[in-house]
Amino acid sequence: MDYDFFDYKYNITGYDGRDFNGIMHIVYMLICLVLIPLLIRHLKGKGQQKITKIMQVTAIALIIEEIVKISWESYWDIKTGQGFNAGGILPLETCSLFIYTLTIAGFGKGKAREWALAWMSSIGVLGGISYILFTNVLKWYPFFSYGAFHSMIFHFLMVFIGLLIPFSGYHHFSLEDINNGFMPQLLMALVVIPLDYRFDWDYMLLHHAGGIPFVEEVAEIFALHGVEFMTTLMVLVLYYLMGAVLTINNIQIQKAESSQQQRKAKREKTAWI
Repeated sequence: MDYDFFDYKYNITGYDGRDFNGIMHIVYMLICLVLIPLLIRHLKGKGQQKITKIMQVTAIALIIEEIVKISWESYWDIKTGQGFNAGGILPLETCSLFIYTLTIAGFGKGKAREWALAWMSSIGVLGGISYILFTNVLKWYPFFSYGAFHSMIFHFLMVFIGLLIPFSGYHHFSLEDINNGFMPQLLMALVVIPLDYRFDWDYMLLHHAGGIPFVEEVAEIFALHGVEFMTTLMVLVLYYLMGAVLTINNIQIQKAESSQQQRKAKREKTAWI
């Protein structure tokens, strides 16, 4: 296999996708499984200001990195005659929402910030975990490459920061966050849906549900009968329901963490007496 770290997928010769579901994929999952809980445990008691600073720095870094990644990918697409990949390179995917919500959570205020925090800790976490389990970028890029590193680090951060929010008590969760967490998804969808249908794209998986097991097959049936809008509705409902499950889980995490803190305080008070 012959390639440089910053080579684009069309320039990497001899790579057959062996890292996908291979040893390096397992290594990536193990790193996430070990490092994310350790980081959360270390940071959850550091206070809100510390976590806000982490969000701010990470948001700025991700914005810069996204610009670099789009520029790098567009350079190679154009150079190799593929042309600008408007249907796949723009930050309009569900996971792209992490950049926007993280920025709002770090620098914003009010209701928008509540929506951002609720999305990051529900649908955002789900998207990140799904990626860690099915790291599709390794089908085209070997583990030790810029294309793979960009994607793997991005989704690692989605899960890490998304879980840090409930475990640290950074945000007080309630059932209202089911709707709050869906609002960023819905607002992005209002931008994406007209583009998907106008240019036959599949951003946010709202047109063809590409890659979603079983759902993609159902979407093909809808397309054959000329009711593609049913795919859009179906995927949006799935996002909502999965976000609801994660939000309810966050409420339970919040209760468990609160009980643990109360028990700890009681033990410390008893020991002092």
